[in-house]
Amino acid sequence: MRKFKLVLFDLGGTLINYENSSWPELGRLGCAEGAKFLKENLGTDISVEDLNTSLHGAIGQMIKSRPDAYAELDLVALAGEVLKESGINITDGLPRKFIQAYYRPIRNQITLVPYANEILSEIKVAGLKIGLVSNTIFPAEFHRLEMRRFGLFRFFDFTLFSSEEKIRKPCREIYLKALKLGDSDPQDAVFIGDRLEEDIEGPQAIGIKAILKYVEGRDYSADIKPFDTIRDLQELEKIIID
Repeated sequence: MRKFKLVLFDLGGTLINYENSSWPELGRLGCAEGAKFLKENLGTDISVEDLNTSLHGAIGQMIKSRPDAYAELDLVALAGEVLKESGINITDGLPRKFIQAYYRPIRNQITLVPYANEILSEIKVAGLKIGLVSNTIFPAEFHRLEMRRFGLFRFFDFTLFSSEEKIRKPCREIYLKALKLGDSDPQDAVFIGDRLEEDIEGPQAIGIKAILKYVEGRDYSADIKPFDTIRDLQELEKIIID
């Protein structure tokens, strides 16, 4: 008898490493690429520091002031507002192209978590459905392209990204949608992720068992108890399949 029908994964820190450089450094590099894009395509000169201050200040203010803590911010729309306030004429597609340039340094330093493809293949061969539920402020297609690049996407029956769903983990609605897409009851599903609140407390609140993918250096002091804890994705074989 199968232990589970549906296996749900987080993306960042669980299957793909996004923090091989610090986020402040990646943000500065992203603004350098954004400023370069504006210069080459519009002839607009804007300093990297000014762009860094205005864009990240706007992101921080948006996160702080949003009325619903579970609502995901629209980064492309926010970038358009920041560029407009900087005196740039906004044309169709410009904010998204700017964010594509901004994202380039992030994309260039990401790496695959060891054994990600192998464990996904084993889970798929075992006949289980696989879904992804991930928080991100970036367009979902950026991450689907990364998943294809690393060979991950082929294993997934569905992918849910907060930037597309407009809600963030640990909002219960995003886990409920995953269960619906996976045609599974909570007790027949398991979630694997690297953050206590979003990937453990959130799914467990609706009856999904949750496994913590431990990341060295992350704060796990909160009193949130996972169903199990792993340090290596290979450990999932015995927990989920055997």
